[in-house]
Amino acid sequence: MNLYSGWLLTALHASLLQTAYPLIDSVDPHGFIMYRLFRDATRYMDGHHVKDVSCLNRDPSKVIIVDCKKEAFRLQPFNGIALKKWDGNSDDRTLYELAAFLKTIAVNGVDDIRAVLENYALEDDPIEAFKKRQELLAQEEQQRITDRSQQKPSGLSLGSLTSKLWQRSKPQ
Repeated sequence: MNLYSGWLLTALHASLLQTAYPLIDSVDPHGFIMYRLFRDATRYMDGHHVKDVSCLNRDPSKVIIVDCKKEAFRLQPFNGIALKKWDGNSDDRTLYELAAFLKTIAVNGVDDIRAVLENYALEDDPIEAFKKRQELLAQEEQQRITDRSQQKPSGLSLGSLTSKLWQRSKPQ
């Protein structure tokens, strides 16, 4: 399954066009991002550039804002996910882990993304919280499988079941 199938990817970057365009090109060399919006598409409020979902002419239940600052999506806090700011570490896997998060949302057919993002709104690192929840679910599923495999069979086979249902009377 193509993660981007049926998705409309838009980059809304608070930087100036000259700074952000090469950055987006490096992250998206294959052109999956269909629209690129920059600082002029944000609202400047209380010293911050704020991204406003209502200006996108899209269904807000299907829009996710990804940023490293919660202030960037404060107008619609449950449309956003705040990632840890990249510190230049080449081992950083945050965008790959974000892709796993988005794929999980896509595979599960979430009707309203805001219900999912609300569950992560108070987390310092929502992607790390997602990974921990996934690990916990995997452990619980493995425990269920182990428990089922350790259950003793009831001792009833088809032959033993039919013999109990149609017992022959003992000759007298």
